[in-house]
Amino acid sequence: MRTVRLPFCVYALIVILMLSACSSTVAGTPQLHTEHANDGSAVTPAILATATQPGNTKKDPIRLVVPAVGVNAFVEMVGIRSDGELAIPAQNPWEDVGWYGLGPHPGERGSAVIDGHLDRPGGYPAVFWRMRDVQVGNDVQVMNSAGKTLHFRVTRIAYYTPDQAPLQDIFGNLGGTYLNLITCAGDWIPNQHQTTLRLVIYTTLV
Repeated sequence: MRTVRLPFCVYALIVILMLSACSSTVAGTPQLHTEHANDGSAVTPAILATATQPGNTKKDPIRLVVPAVGVNAFVEMVGIRSDGELAIPAQNPWEDVGWYGLGPHPGERGSAVIDGHLDRPGGYPAVFWRMRDVQVGNDVQVMNSAGKTLHFRVTRIAYYTPDQAPLQDIFGNLGGTYLNLITCAGDWIPNQHQTTLRLVIYTTLV
């Protein structure tokens, strides 16, 4: 499968930045001090952007549904924060999911990416709490603003440590039409303010 080739310096920057993923706070919300609470994003795409124009209302995803685990969430468009990390939803951070608007729209060739919180302050479940129970073959649905529902099938489920997440595979694979779902996993590391693992659910358009 064809992937985007990145200059070494850019790739190195991504790797450095993603070490702090799942550790940052949501704008306007308290600092997270719970055992597992984190920002839900698995990796940092930095400048892995395609020619897609964000905010194309005819294709923008507006709802993500994963029937097998009870996810039915509004989709907010997110980008890259000033510190270089993948942003997470701001309007309703615990209930909504975030579509990386500088990448492909779901249904376009390439790797569309949606992230979401694993939990919230106090350790209570957030939108992607049950994503650990997703299985290969499960249906993932994306409804867009044109009223169309796209169906994706889960093809692979992977856990990565922050320094081993394959950024090109997650954000830059142009070999088909993909949707990758990202959240945090593993144990909370208090002194690093992040979790030990990142969960990536790979899906393909059907």
